[in-house]
Amino acid sequence: MGLYLKKRKRFLKKVLLGLILFSSGAAVFSALSLFLKQRAGLLWISHPLFLLLMMTLVSVTLYKPLDSAVTQIFRNYFNRKKTFRQITLMNLAEELALILDLKELANLIVNSFGEVLQLKTVALAVPCRMRGDFEITAAYGWSVSDYRKIRLPDSSAMLTFLRQNGPHVQVRERAVRMMSWQDANKLTQDFDALRAAWIIPLYVKDELTGFLAFSAFSPDAVFDESDFQFFREFARGVAKSIRNALSVQELKAANHELQDIQSQLIQSTKIKAIEQLATGIAHEIHNPLTIISGKAQVLLLKKDRAALDQQVEEVLKTIVKQTKRAADITRKLLMFSQGSGAPKEPLKLEQILDDTIALVSYQTSLDGIEIAKTIGSGIPRFYGNVHELREVFLNLILNAVQSIGSQGRIHVEMVYQAVDEILTVQISDTGPGIDQDHIEKLFNPFFTTRHDAVGLGLFVTKQIVHRYGGSIRVESQKGSGSLFIVRFPITASSQPIAQREEAVPLSLFPEGL
Repeated sequence: MGLYLKKRKRFLKKVLLGLILFSSGAAVFSALSLFLKQRAGLLWISHPLFLLLMMTLVSVTLYKPLDSAVTQIFRNYFNRKKTFRQITLMNLAEELALILDLKELANLIVNSFGEVLQLKTVALAVPCRMRGDFEITAAYGWSVSDYRKIRLPDSSAMLTFLRQNGPHVQVRERAVRMMSWQDANKLTQDFDALRAAWIIPLYVKDELTGFLAFSAFSPDAVFDESDFQFFREFARGVAKSIRNALSVQELKAANHELQDIQSQLIQSTKIKAIEQLATGIAHEIHNPLTIISGKAQVLLLKKDRAALDQQVEEVLKTIVKQTKRAADITRKLLMFSQGSGAPKEPLKLEQILDDTIALVSYQTSLDGIEIAKTIGSGIPRFYGNVHELREVFLNLILNAVQSIGSQGRIHVEMVYQAVDEILTVQISDTGPGIDQDHIEKLFNPFFTTRHDAVGLGLFVTKQIVHRYGGSIRVESQKGSGSLFIVRFPITASSQPIAQREEAVPLSLFPEGL
């Protein structure tokens, strides 16, 4: 199998045939001349015309058998190489049937194909069902960053051409000559993007499951029709393996999606349970907390009239402090359980962010923490509840403050991506970072790494963000600080959200709690 340089092969064949004919003619002429001179003494045998006549007779007589012999020699020599390469690639095609991982399969195909045929580049493109285009999944002779950029839309000139011509191997020059100059220009661009001179379509019945695009080191390199016939046989085996691998990949994606849905269902069930719990806490625990806190405060106010024992006074202060902490827990749970019941109105998010930063600026200045902010231009109005959104920003900033402790920097950035209609808020800190084991648990209810914390701040923050159709994620490495990224879709958040009828108002809790 392999790479034929036809011009060079034909030239070598003609040179070899000419040398054999010349040598044969010269030998016959020499033998005949010597014989006739000795026997007949004919001097005219040495005349150049006799030499020319003898060479012509020898060439005419021996040309066909010598040509057949030389052709057979060349065929045997090249076929030996072709047979070895064909066997190698066909064995590869059989082994591919046992590989179901698409990435492993693709790498084995392009590397083996490129090395066996000594090619410059090989690229395997397969369909991406999610985007509806074709992408290069593996390449030989390419850098990873280069081939990952290649995307062929389903309506591209290359894919249209391959579907029109079926499983036949396509040669760049031949294909371009068959088309009008407009279509040829588009097809040439696709060939250039793929760095290809030949394309082997991979068909399973009538379905194009991918294609191999490859090129050689020499621009004069060509393949003959026997090569193309073998390529088609090789492609049939490869196409089936790729189709199986694509099916397995789709099944894995469907399984992951099912797992995500199950996880969301479980999480939704937990959230509903917490909502019910929060509402129950608001009703059942509010009154006892109010009474306990009120009685303790009354006793503390009477200390001027009757001196209290120092220990009793400390106990009363502890009671007030702990009831406030308990009230804060129920307040956060209640905010979560209210869902979208809070009233909403058009807001300026940048103003809410400024107010939140101003709220904590005094404490951060005492701790030596600098808060820098960057507000992009063109921030649109946002339809939401000021208390909920302030809670989001406050929880994230306080989380950064508590992570730093003292002497550090927090950077808050708000930008609007008009093309995607996404408002992004990023809050980064110079704290010690987060353990990778903790990142996945950060937004779980009651998860905390501080002994004096409740573990509801980030959980409530995530639920509020999700109510507005947004997302929140964290990026962190131990020793390198943390980055929280919140994204709000403006289109989804610009519409009022139906209010809940059974929401419990926050005013249940008096200002003293």
